Amino acid sequence: MTEFVKRYAKIRGEDHVQHLQLEGQIAAQIKTRRKSLQMTQQQLADISGLPKSTIGRIEAGLTSPKVDTLLKISKALETTFTIDAR
Repeated sequence: MTEFVKRYAKIRGEDHVQHLQLEGQIAAQIKTRRKSLQMTQQQLADISGLPKSTIGRIEAGLTSPKVDTLLKISKALETTFTIDAR
């Protein structure tokens, strides 16, 4: 954990920081999978039935997708939606 993250965790709490890190991991996984399929954000939006702006905001980490949104994206990306209960 970087010094900044440690200081931020002291201010906002460790749970908040872990939540932000998880959201970042989800966003990165979506973007990585989309790119591995050589799919644009617009194509993912069209297949999933979601607005392109939603895909962009999720990938940029600006919004937290709801479960139904994640399910639509995972179906469009032909991958499973798995909750890691570590």
